[in-house]
Amino acid sequence: MSNITRTLKLARHWFWLAPLVLGIVFVGSGIYMVVEGRAAHNDVRDTIIQEEITVADDAPAFGGEVIDSPGKAQAQSDAILEHTLAGSGGYLYAQQGRFLLPEGSYMLTRGTFMAASGDGVTTDVSSALTDDDGNPVNVTTDESLAAKDASDRPVRAWTNNGELAAKDANGSPIANPLRNTALTSANLRTGLGVAVMGFKVSDLVSGLGLFMIVIGVTHILFLAPATYYAAELANEREGLIEKKAKALEQEQARQPQV
Repeated sequence: MSNITRTLKLARHWFWLAPLVLGIVFVGSGIYMVVEGRAAHNDVRDTIIQEEITVADDAPAFGGEVIDSPGKAQAQSDAILEHTLAGSGGYLYAQQGRFLLPEGSYMLTRGTFMAASGDGVTTDVSSALTDDDGNPVNVTTDESLAAKDASDRPVRAWTNNGELAAKDANGSPIANPLRNTALTSANLRTGLGVAVMGFKVSDLVSGLGLFMIVIGVTHILFLAPATYYAAELANEREGLIEKKAKALEQEQARQPQV
C-alpha cells in the first residue's frame, strides 16, 4: 500500500470529525443567538413598559392595555394615525402647510380638488382647478365642501406662503396647529415602529438560533455517524478486495509453471 493510499484511508477514517465539530459549533452559536435574542426582546419590552403607554380605547385591538408587545405597539400606532387623519381631513405632516390661511378658507378632503368647471369637487387631477403654479386647488371657501375633523368642524386651510397667511396682532403668520399635532403623531408612531421592529428583530434572532441548534444536532446525531460508518464500510470493502487479490496471487503462485 502506497503512502498516498494510506493517507487517504486515514483521512477518510477521521473525516466524520468534521461534521461533529461543525455540529458543535452550530449548537453553540445557536444557543448564543437564542440567549441574546431573548435578552434583546426583554430589553425592548422593559423599556416600553417603563413608559407606561396605554393603548387607546378605540384602537383596533388591546384597548386600555399597557404596551408590552409588538401587537400592542402596532395597535397604538394605528390608533394614533387614525386620530391624526380624522383631525386633519386626511392630511399628514408633510402634506400640510406651516401657516393658516385667513378665516373662511377650508381644506377639501385629501384626494379631492376644486373642479375646473366650477361644479363642486373632483378626484381627477386632470380636471381639477389649478393655481398660478399649476398645482390642483384643494382649498375652498364653501364650508359645506370642507373636510371635517373628528368633531365635525371644517378644517381650516393652510399655506406655506407667509404673505398669504393669516396674521396675529404682531403681523406674524399664524402657525398651523394641526401640522404640529401631525409632527407629534409622526414622532410617536416612529418610536412605536422602532419598538415593533426591535421586538421582531430579536424574535428573528432567536428563531435563527433555534434553527442553527436543529442543524447542529442533525450534524451530531446523523451526519457524523453516517460519515463514520460510510468510511468504515469503505475501509472494510477495500480490505476484502485486498484479501481477494492476495489470495489470487497465492493461488497463481502455487500453480506449476509450464
